[in-house]
Order: sequence, then C-alpha cells, then structure tokens
Amino acid sequence: MRIAVVSDTHRSMDAIEKVCEKIRSSHADLIIHLGDVMDDADVMEVMLDREVRRVPGNCDYTFGTPEEILLEVEGYKVLAVHGHAHGVKRGLNLLKGEARRKGARIALYGHTHVAKEEVIGEVYLFNPGSASLPKEGQKKSMAFLDIGENGVFFDIVKL
Repeated sequence: MRIAVVSDTHRSMDAIEKVCEKIRSSHADLIIHLGDVMDDADVMEVMLDREVRRVPGNCDYTFGTPEEILLEVEGYKVLAVHGHAHGVKRGLNLLKGEARRKGARIALYGHTHVAKEEVIGEVYLFNPGSASLPKEGQKKSMAFLDIGENGVFFDIVKL
C-alpha cells in the first residue's frame, strides 16, 4: 500500500497545488494530512476528487476532530498525529511510547517542519517535513510511505 503523507501546508495554495501534483502521479492508495492547517485537506479533496484523512495540528481550531488516526496496513499498525501533543520538538520518546502503547510499529508526525525518518526501539518514526514552511535549511517536502511484503519504505519528496 502506498500512503501519501503531507503536513504543515499552512494555507499555501502553491504548496497544496504542488502536493496534489505529486499525489496525482504517485498512484497513492491513501492520503493523510498531519495538520497545520487541516482545512487544507478539504481543498486537496476537491482538487484530487478523493478523500484526504486528517488530524488537527496546533494551528487548527476544531472541536470533536480526533487527534490521531490509527489504522492497520499490511500487518502494520500506523499511528498518525500532528506531534505537538507529544513534544516532538524536544524529542521522539513520547511519540514512540504512545505508538507502542497502541501497538503501532509506525508513527507519522509533523509539527517540526523538518523531514526525518528514524527507528527507535522497533518503531518507525516518519516526518514528511513541511510543504510550505520548511526549517533547518530543508526544502519544501512531503512523503510517500510504502508498506508491503518487502517491508516499510519512506520516501521524502521535494516539492
């Protein structure tokens, strides 16, 4: 299964258009927006004519929207969050612990605006970076997560 992962679009139409262009050519099975601003997922849905799953970030002011997505893909549980509630700017141990408590081997997060992939204690932690406002000298990015018989692969894509 191929999952398109995007975060921190922050109402940038330029970023949303570039993300949608990459998704159209990727044949992704699922699209997840990790917040900031999750309303951008609505715009993406119209542009792509398909569902975009989403979680709220620290810049999203919604009530009643689940703070996380937990799904099972090809035998792997995947936890998707924005990351602010897990202190990801200070480290990934809280997020890793939450993933383990929920039985997830993969955790997707945003918030830091820095694309990163790391494995800590058998938990894959993936951040697609920011599609609009990257930090630490990085380029605007999103990512694709491929999960299948051959394992887990995370591909950070520059926009």
